Amino acid sequence: MSRPAQIRFLSRVAAAYDPVVQLMGFAPLWDAVAEVAAPAPGEWTLDVCTGTGGAALELARRGARVIGLDLASGMLRQACRKRDDGGDATQGNPSFLRMDARRLAFADRSFPLVTCSMALHEMADDERSEVLAEIGRVARDRVVIAEYRVPRGRKRFLFRAARFFEYAESDDFGSFVRSELSARLERAGLAIDTPRDVGGYRIWPCRVS
Repeated sequence: MSRPAQIRFLSRVAAAYDPVVQLMGFAPLWDAVAEVAAPAPGEWTLDVCTGTGGAALELARRGARVIGLDLASGMLRQACRKRDDGGDATQGNPSFLRMDARRLAFADRSFPLVTCSMALHEMADDERSEVLAEIGRVARDRVVIAEYRVPRGRKRFLFRAARFFEYAESDDFGSFVRSELSARLERAGLAIDTPRDVGGYRIWPCRVS
């Protein structure tokens, strides 16, 4: 499935997205991303490729002022519904915008904190590099990236087999599995602190170098 087709698909299935990813263990991941990010009260935070706002809402509950971005309009509508149903903790925060993560409409070093969760594996190699470069450009202090934890050796075959659905959803999942994400982060000017594993996922806390 091409990237434009994938975005249209995600918009159509947005209402069913959260129940599916709950089964995949995303809820603990969103909580862990916010815990690792540890935003200061009122700290401006950009959540790139926000989807239905899982990580963005957790960051907002910890006091951050969050802007969540995505290209799939259906996902953004679902994120807004979740925010508006969240009570006082999330009323009006985060704000959600439709924007291409390859061309962020913000000045250099605009946000002390930038997060991106479970999106890079869906991108082509060149798009992945562009998005990481933009994240590194607009981040002033910290970046937190969450993605699949890809094992090495024989376990990588089992990892690929267990995630056959990702190959159906995106033509680019194979390139993600073959690449080394930590090296990409470093090329984007991000200095990696100690990663944290959450189930089958890994969180890379980074500093802007």
